[in-house]
Amino acid sequence: MAFDSGYGEMMGNAKELRGSEDGMVQMDSENGESGGPDIKREAVDGAVEITFDPDGNTATMILHRPYNGGRPITPATVMLELSRKGITTGIDEIDIKDMVEGKVYDMPICVARAIPAKRGRNGTINYLFEKNRVPKPKHDEFGVANFRELNLIVPIRKGEVIAEITPPTPGEPGINIFGREIKPEPGKMPNITVGKNTLLTADGKQIVSACDGHILYGTGCFNVEDTVTVKADLDLSIGNIDFFGDIHIKGNVMEGFSVKAGRNLKIEGTVFSADISSGGNIVINGGAINSKIDCGGDLKVGFCENSEIKAQGSVESAQFAFCNVFCYGELVAKGKTGVIAGGTITCMKNVTAGIIGSEKYTSTEINIGDGSVICARKREAEAELKSVINIYEQAMKNVEFLKIRKNRQGGRLTDVQAKQMKSETQNKVFYSVRRKELEAYIEELEADLKHRDDLCAVVNGTIFPGSHFCINYLSLDVTEMNTRSKVCIIDNTVQVVPL
Repeated sequence: MAFDSGYGEMMGNAKELRGSEDGMVQMDSENGESGGPDIKREAVDGAVEITFDPDGNTATMILHRPYNGGRPITPATVMLELSRKGITTGIDEIDIKDMVEGKVYDMPICVARAIPAKRGRNGTINYLFEKNRVPKPKHDEFGVANFRELNLIVPIRKGEVIAEITPPTPGEPGINIFGREIKPEPGKMPNITVGKNTLLTADGKQIVSACDGHILYGTGCFNVEDTVTVKADLDLSIGNIDFFGDIHIKGNVMEGFSVKAGRNLKIEGTVFSADISSGGNIVINGGAINSKIDCGGDLKVGFCENSEIKAQGSVESAQFAFCNVFCYGELVAKGKTGVIAGGTITCMKNVTAGIIGSEKYTSTEINIGDGSVICARKREAEAELKSVINIYEQAMKNVEFLKIRKNRQGGRLTDVQAKQMKSETQNKVFYSVRRKELEAYIEELEADLKHRDDLCAVVNGTIFPGSHFCINYLSLDVTEMNTRSKVCIIDNTVQVVPL
């Protein structure tokens, strides 16, 4: 039992001495401290414990100290254990070295980190037009603002870019600690809304206009309208309008303003002391007072007073009072009470009215037909036709020449020759069409010249004295009242004959 007691005491002392760096317990029997023989414990090497998360984002290391003279841990030992675990990426060798050399035991430290994926950038939309259009008065060279020029109408052509779209990027992949790819999260597409008469290009990088018109922002997107619509009067709240398309004004055009339409123009109210012009037809449901009208097509107006009118087509109104009118088509003062009183009317075709002149013998001048004007237009058309034929024939020759060159060159053209072929082919098509248009136009003018002696003024009501008629240089002053009559050329003189 004494031996057992001594052995137990020795084991207690060994436990107290465990953890000394020499890893060995010395028992000195000579100094009388122990009284037992020297005992050596089994050496335990230092160990490395590696743990990691299932996705391979991080790896954690814990170092366990050596005992009883076991081999210490080295950086190479750690690297070997990481390799055995399959960890190859994102290893922090500096931290490993510091832990090993600093003998940091039993403390978890992250020693490997995945290279994270980079999220893609979101797509963006860059609008090239202002969403909120505000009036911007035009200033002259002296800095004076013109509040009739507010630039509220923003024109846009077909194919013009409205917005540029930057698509999202896919992002950059990462690598986890095992060397496997981490898929990135792509950026998000911007919220793209395509409005009226706009479209997204095939590559998805632009929003463009699908037609000629004017652009405006509404309902969360840009829209293109082919017609400018003014829902009230055209006044200082809108300003002057100059637009290459159609214009529709639902109110009046107030004094001092101007409207220029590239195509057709419709005004539901009255035009007061304004300038009106269009490349196409004009319809004014109200009237025109002290105004200037230049119409590229036919003009229909409720009534006209003290206005200057020029039209490439026909002109129709219930009343022409002290107006100067020039038109290439017919002029009609519509209805039984349609009146032409005062002013000068000049038209290339017939005049129809209910009343010409007035009971007060108001001086009223009616000029019908103008052979010299028609001849001049015919000469201009013939000169253009000659030029068109020359260009067309030259284009035909150039196309045939390039076809021969293509055959001689093995069925291919150079870049320069290909561009020339395209240009000459376009010229051939364009001038072929233009040639037919001019030939038809010249035939129409020739027919007008042939039948110019058939021109007349038809009056279903009364022709009052004071009226003056001129038909192709032949003239007549009316000195007595005539009813239901026609003014025409008979035997080379202008005469009034009953209907």
